Formats: sequence, structure tokens, C-alpha cells
Amino acid sequence: MKQTMSPAQISDFCFELSLVFKAGIPLSEGVGLVAAGERDEALRIRLTKIAEALELGESLSAALCASGLFPAYLTDMCAVGEETGRTEQVLSALSAHYERRASIAKTIRRAVFYPALLMVVMLFVVVLLVTKVMPIFADVFARLGGSMSPMATAILDFGAWLNRWWMIPAAVLVLIVAAVIAAVKIPAVREWFAARGISRRLAQTVASARFASVMAMTMAGGLAVEESLAMAESVTDSRAMREKIAACRKLSESGRNFGEAVGESGVLKPMDAQMLAIGLRTGSGDAVMEEIARRGEQAVADETEAMLARVEPAIVIVMVVLVAAILVSVMLPLMSVMATL
Repeated sequence: MKQTMSPAQISDFCFELSLVFKAGIPLSEGVGLVAAGERDEALRIRLTKIAEALELGESLSAALCASGLFPAYLTDMCAVGEETGRTEQVLSALSAHYERRASIAKTIRRAVFYPALLMVVMLFVVVLLVTKVMPIFADVFARLGGSMSPMATAILDFGAWLNRWWMIPAAVLVLIVAAVIAAVKIPAVREWFAARGISRRLAQTVASARFASVMAMTMAGGLAVEESLAMAESVTDSRAMREKIAACRKLSESGRNFGEAVGESGVLKPMDAQMLAIGLRTGSGDAVMEEIARRGEQAVADETEAMLARVEPAIVIVMVVLVAAILVSVMLPLMSVMATL
């Protein structure tokens, strides 16, 4: 069944369940309380069914899996928590993991939304000029007995064509919007763009941040390194990252230290790999991986802001030049005509 809860909702749900465990409230009663506070009626009904299944003695992982609300990754981690007796810690780690995923997704959406909105506004201004304002100037020239410049005439002709065949550029715009949505939503399309150098660095940063987040959670949940790597490989969207994780697994299985393996395979940056190796030697590997995940999230935000800093001024400059060119092509001949009167 299709997942119907967003990463932010999943994060809140896991956090509330961890509080239920900490308070010693029966799990079925705790889920019932969470369901009672849910505003969405359909979601409240499905959460209530989870509480009823828990009341009948079903395990948390089985009840969550049967609901269809949660990804397999979450239910698998809950099963691990039940086996190791660390369900509360696993739920806390899952809450942090999905909070980071929601934050990364929000950052990426913002990176796409603002330049797209800016471009739409600028295009609207240009279309308004060539279709509505330019014909007015053409009438003024005709009344004054002057002629427009070749550039202004070409712009006027383009405006007339746009008025007549507006459905063609509208269809092109729809295709562009669909391509952008596909690049954001569909992993295969997103990977195709990333492989051809379009936001490659941002894609690599996102993949590394998600890997660190998964590893931090699985290590905190008590999973062995090999199992953690296998789970991280199964949930990543990036083919390049999957290949790196597979190489890391082979190095780890051959007896190489995990800190060295993530560095040699390129899964983590050399400095992060060295920091992890030190953390593993001191028994704080999960805490170090948590810090690496936090830094990865910050790196995604920084890289996104850097991309926005490059894209937004470029859009503004291009559109300002277009508007200025249109106005100059009209105003200079008009000033010449007015000077002769």
C-alpha cells in the first residue's frame, strides 16, 4: 500500500512513540492517544487500527507494516529494535532520521521553488510587454508618422505571433515544468540529470548526508556494521552511492576497519572517515556518525544556498537585459520622432 505519511509526520509519530515508551504507557494506549490527536480523519482511522492490533497482542513492527502507512525501512528497524530490546532508542533514532530527511527535502524544494517563481514572474512581464505594451507603441508611431526600429518591429511581430499561437509556448512551458517535477520526484530522472553534471555536487552531498543519517540510526539501534551497510544500500536512491556502499561492504567483509573502508570507498569525505575511525576506537561510533549526519544536513543547506546564489542573479540579469532591450528598441526611435515635431 502506498505510503501516506510524509517524513515530517513519520518523525513526529516516532518521537511520540518514544515518549510513550519512556513514560511507561502501554503501547496500544499510546498509539490510541496519538490517533485521537490526529486531525486527518482517514489517517486517524488507520492509526486507530494500529492501536487495536497492538491491543490484540500484535508486535509494533507487524502492526505498522500492516497499516501501509510506513516505509519498509521503518518497520524493519522497529523489528530490529524489538529483537535487541532497544525499541525506544530505535524510535528516537528514526525520529531524528526522518526529521533530517524532511529538512533535506524542504531545502531542495526551496532551491527549486524560488528560482522557478522568479522566472515565471519575469516571463510574465516580458510576455505582457511584447503582447500588450508594444502594440500601443506601434499605434503611437503610426499616428506620429514615424517608423519603428527593425528590432522593435521584430518584437512586435513576435508578440502578434504569441497572441495567435499562445498554446505552443504554453505547451513548452508545461513540458519544462513536468521535467522539473520529474527531476525532483523521480529518482531515475534525478539521477540522469545528476550523472550529466546538472547539480552533480548537490546530488552527491544529499546522497552522503542520507547515508550518514541511515548509518547513525542503525548503529544507534544496535545493528552490526555489515547489516547497517546492507540497509543503507537498500534505501538509497543514488546508483553511484549504492556502488560506493557495495565497495565499502566488500572492504569491511575483507577485514578492513569500518572507518578505513568508508574512506577508501569514497562513501564519506576523508576527514569524516578519519573522525569516524577515531570514534569507533573510543566506543562512540554511533555518536560520531550522528554528528557526521548533522554536518551532512548542513552541507546540503550550504550547497543549496550556494546554488541559489548563482542561479537567482543570473535569472534577474537575463530578464532585466531582455526588458531593457525591448524598451530601448522603442524609446530611442520614439524620442527621435518627438524631437522632429
